[in-house]
Amino acid sequence: MELNSFKVENYRSIIDSGWVNLSSDNITGLIGQNESGKTSLIEALYSFDNKESITQNVIRSDDTYPRISCSFGIKQEELKDLCADYVLPEGLLEKIEKDGNRVNLTREWTSLDEETLVLEDITLRDIFKNNESEATTSEISIEQEPVIAEGEMPTETEQVSLDSSSADATPSKALITEAQFIDIIYGATPVLEFFEDFTALLPDTIDLIDLQNKNTSAEGYKGAMNLLMISGMDLSIFQSGEIRRITKKVNEINKTVTTNFQEFWQQKIGKSNKISIEFDFKNHGQDVVGKAGQPYFIFWINDGSEKLFPRQRSKGVQWFLSFYLQLRASAMEDNENGTVLLIDEPGNSLHARAQEDVIKVFEEIRDKIKIVYTTHSPHLIKLEKIHRLLAIQRSDADDDKSETLVLDMHKLGAASTDTLSPLYTLMGIDFSHQDVIKKTNNVILEEVSAFYYLIAFKKLTNSSKDINFLPATGTSNIPFLANLFLGWGLEFAVVVDDDTSGRAVFKILKKDLFGDDEARASEKVMRIKDCNGIEDLFAEVDFKKFVLSDESLTFTEKNSQFMKGKAKAVSALKFKLKVDAEEIKLSDFGKETKANITKIIADIEKMV
Repeated sequence: MELNSFKVENYRSIIDSGWVNLSSDNITGLIGQNESGKTSLIEALYSFDNKESITQNVIRSDDTYPRISCSFGIKQEELKDLCADYVLPEGLLEKIEKDGNRVNLTREWTSLDEETLVLEDITLRDIFKNNESEATTSEISIEQEPVIAEGEMPTETEQVSLDSSSADATPSKALITEAQFIDIIYGATPVLEFFEDFTALLPDTIDLIDLQNKNTSAEGYKGAMNLLMISGMDLSIFQSGEIRRITKKVNEINKTVTTNFQEFWQQKIGKSNKISIEFDFKNHGQDVVGKAGQPYFIFWINDGSEKLFPRQRSKGVQWFLSFYLQLRASAMEDNENGTVLLIDEPGNSLHARAQEDVIKVFEEIRDKIKIVYTTHSPHLIKLEKIHRLLAIQRSDADDDKSETLVLDMHKLGAASTDTLSPLYTLMGIDFSHQDVIKKTNNVILEEVSAFYYLIAFKKLTNSSKDINFLPATGTSNIPFLANLFLGWGLEFAVVVDDDTSGRAVFKILKKDLFGDDEARASEKVMRIKDCNGIEDLFAEVDFKKFVLSDESLTFTEKNSQFMKGKAKAVSALKFKLKVDAEEIKLSDFGKETKANITKIIADIEKMV
């Protein structure tokens, strides 16, 4: 079962967040100013699993109590398996399928100490209520066996009855109640886990007996156990007393863990030395009261010139090591329900380059763990992954008591400049520290959907040209970006739709940047001819089949008109992912679509 979205009501500055969709690639970033409500969102989500985290501090001034809702994706077969011991009420499966195979649960509080978990969908609740009267009749009755007196032989009729009863007897199944259904669904949902800074730090030393006895109160227990897990180390080897075997194993683990760690931590001490993680296995000396001769582990972080205990290293190194060990270990845990890891402002104590290493760890584990994090840093987002972002801001930028709003990727253009500052900063940082904006071959686009389509078209046409597509999150932002690029001395081209806003942008750029020269402007600014949106490059039949995945749809307007008000970026992303997976090839399209795709990539190649 997968957490797809959540909704927060009556939690600090949040009155009603609306349904917040998590990114389909399992990494969701929340950006926004201080006091915008980013932390409140993920703390509220954490409260769905950890109800005791609700305190007076989160209650709004109007004394309304929180309601936290989560929407979980579940396949029909999985649902049937979970409820196999019960009879499901009539209409339940059909309603869940109609809702996109999702079940929504809401935890609602009536006081700080009283809360209940309910079905968010009123229609589902009604299905259970309407079927309560059938609970007694839904049980499968078993005919009572004939009673045979001791010492007597059953008659032929009685024997037949006994044989039939034995063969046909079926365990009874009761009609599932609403409470039972909620318990079963909740029991299969992913664990919501809040990452806490430094709680998984390696200790300087820890006794073997503390690890064997799972003494969680021992200092550094969690960090040491994380290291054991990611190294695949079995504690039994240290009980053998075979010094040569133990030494060999320790050396192997030190090498493996360090090699893996250095793939993510790119920082160096001095000009060339990279840090390594090391540990050793020793016995306490006779002078250690109560522990003489007992085995223990000792840990160091080696920078090539000296070995220091973990706590003697910088806060940045300590944080990243704690973070790295915790996330890698969490990804390896045998949690059949899955984990959603909530991280508030990761890497605040890290250098910019090290913050980029945090994203590398996210990418490494996202197939096993879903991640939701907050950030102010441009180094913790990727321009080519804008679909991962949610913009969090107050409804009134000048009133820190106004309610919190959540803007998804389709509404980023409506976010304030301050809210989007990490994005703008990312566009302006030094080129040696990012790989999205280049000195040459940049192509500014209107929106995210065009970004995904053009990347897919480039792959479909096997274009080898180095082209850097950059979505402007709105036509009105294009002149601003074009002026910035000029100021930075960057080469760029612009692609817009051939609609009212696209033609307006062309006129502005022609006048401001190209001396009102039509020919010069046309060399660097392309209007996609006869297209009110990039979706119009597809013939209708191809658009229905390869983008909408529904050939039975009927509409008379242009593709772009049909998509107005719909999740354009999501459809474009899904199309791109199919192209990436080679499920769609250029030869699959009709003649018109094939020609349009080939032409637009060829025209862009001429501009850059």
